[in-house]
Amino acid sequence: MWSTRHQLSQSTASIPRNSEWTQIDQWLQSKYQGERIPSFERTEASAKALREYMQLNQTQDAYAREAIRTLKELSASYRSEDIRLKENLQVLGLQKDLLPTNSQLQLAQLSDLAMLLGISDTTLASFEDGFSQLVVDSLHYSRQQVANNALVTALDTSRLEAQSGLDRLLEVKRQLTARRETHGDIEQRTRRRSAELRRIRADKDKATLETILRTRQSDGLDVEAEELTMAQLDGKEKAVAEFQRQLDSQSEKLAVYKAIPPDYMLAKLKLQEASMQLNELTAEHESLLTEMASDL
Repeated sequence: MWSTRHQLSQSTASIPRNSEWTQIDQWLQSKYQGERIPSFERTEASAKALREYMQLNQTQDAYAREAIRTLKELSASYRSEDIRLKENLQVLGLQKDLLPTNSQLQLAQLSDLAMLLGISDTTLASFEDGFSQLVVDSLHYSRQQVANNALVTALDTSRLEAQSGLDRLLEVKRQLTARRETHGDIEQRTRRRSAELRRIRADKDKATLETILRTRQSDGLDVEAEELTMAQLDGKEKAVAEFQRQLDSQSEKLAVYKAIPPDYMLAKLKLQEASMQLNELTAEHESLLTEMASDL
């Protein structure tokens, strides 16, 4: 009996992964004949649980077949013993009614068992041996049933633990997705704000330069005479452009860090520091333009 269960376990364990669900589907079809088969999620955890349950079911079927075979052997033994007992009773000239009450009761119980097994007129000469064997078999299958129930309970516990772990993983995934979307929105807003600041500064510088040119033209001043001042202005503009390039580089680095949990407060402080430096440069630039305009 143990060898049968061992062979079933080995044969099932040796099935390749790509054919596990094929065998499971066949087993489900045979189990739910004429009924709707429940839908199971096609995951490795589900396949493992169903495979263990299938092995348990096959083991129980093997035990049932072994029990039927044993009962059939017992029934054949009952039949042969019945014939021998009847012959002995006829030789001795005894009748069933002359037997002790206890013996008659055991004969009646064995006859009832024979009727359940589909055998007529079956008796057993050795009542104690027959009942002892039945008790031993009953205890054996009872212990096996307890072990099977413990296995089913363990499988249910493992399934609940796996479901709990899956729920935790899904929650972590949801949190990571929400965090990534939040940082993506912050990055997009930062880029749009930087582009808007560049556009505003460009428009303001353009308007300031146009104002200076109009003022010089109206006053009839020579632009070439102010070459040194214009060179200083160009230097400041180059410094502003270089600082803007550094700011864009920092923004690109922040984009690279989106796959890694960023320190948002540190990035925000860096951005504020860069904005303050840019504002100082812009103020200095405007001050220089205003000074040049006033000198003219």
